[in-house]
Amino acid sequence: MATSSAASPQPPLSERVARLQAALSALGLSSLQVQARLSGHRLLLRLEGEPLPDPDWLLEGLLPTLEEMALSYRQRQVELFGFPSNEGIPEWHREWRYQPPPNPNSPLYRARQGDEEALQEVLNYLLHPEGIRARVHLHPKLGWLQINLQAAEAPDPAWAKDFVRRVLTRLELTFVQRLRLSGQKLSSFFPSWSQEFDLKQPAFWQAPPARLSPFPSPAADAADGEPPRPSPAALD
Repeated sequence: MATSSAASPQPPLSERVARLQAALSALGLSSLQVQARLSGHRLLLRLEGEPLPDPDWLLEGLLPTLEEMALSYRQRQVELFGFPSNEGIPEWHREWRYQPPPNPNSPLYRARQGDEEALQEVLNYLLHPEGIRARVHLHPKLGWLQINLQAAEAPDPAWAKDFVRRVLTRLELTFVQRLRLSGQKLSSFFPSWSQEFDLKQPAFWQAPPARLSPFPSPAADAADGEPPRPSPAALD
């Protein structure tokens, strides 16, 4: 592997190699030689020597250095290959990705902790493109969640169930055991429909076989495929 990256705006790879070589020396592995190259956003590291250390033990020992590199160089994906001396095939391979600590002030983090206002904010962010507004009542101690979806026309109940299913899957609100879901026209005082679900039953978590629309037409109901926007993938 080459040890330089031409035309890269980042600091030279030699700085990262030097950091890793120093970390290896601190682990008693100064005999291991490090070569590096960039492949897109990944940093590929060839570690060569004998005897090769256990890869999981090595990765744990290198974690402080890898985390420093993630912050210093935005190097958030690293792949390590362990090569015996003068061998062309690696003996082992490991991949490491930097996982930033959660932001306790973010609505997503607070929603996962059972914050009612944060959950409503997350839902409304996802529902905004469809012109739908959510009102939420969450009772974590009772395991009870109520969601009322309001729009110019009451959202389709099958679509609403699937939307909430995908959101709850993403948020992993394991303390919620029962769900009351309703749809309402903005001009109405009462919901147009209301359903209750036992979230301990597998049936609730099954994805629908057909494409669903918030305000379906016969043509949209007949189409196959994945549910459209808004998707809980926006939570990433």
